[in-house]
Amino acid sequence: MSTYSIQDIIQSTDRYKLYTLMCSQDELVDCISWLHAKKIHSINVGKELAAFIDGLDDFSYLNIDVFDYAKKLLDKHKAKINNTGNDLVAVYNLGILLEPALELNAAQLLKEFSKTAALIVIWENQSDIPDRLHWSTQQNNIFLDFTETPLKKLQYAI
Repeated sequence: MSTYSIQDIIQSTDRYKLYTLMCSQDELVDCISWLHAKKIHSINVGKELAAFIDGLDDFSYLNIDVFDYAKKLLDKHKAKINNTGNDLVAVYNLGILLEPALELNAAQLLKEFSKTAALIVIWENQSDIPDRLHWSTQQNNIFLDFTETPLKKLQYAI
């Protein structure tokens, strides 16, 4: 993973603008605060999608409804910093995207969004294999695979 700054993200002309902000569980709040100080919105995807699903009356098209809502959620929160360059948004708590009942291709959803706006994935878990994000207990079972779209690492220091 290469390392980039917020300024690099704003000016990126890459087809996929997909970045990770690696942190520990203990640093998560500080990472989110740091992004907010830089005027970058962050979305707790698990919380937002759970609230959306809880409000549904009909689950017949759950995967389509959740997919559409996730795209709208990302679009709603993306914003430019200082009115220049790429739109940006950050996301965290992505586990719900991998729930089998939702039948989502989470990595593809995030990759496709990163074509139109820079997406920062705040990852408080592990990334032992380049371009693969996973939970420590699920390394070979449940993971986000970005091997076809290399992740770029956002520089961050507390």
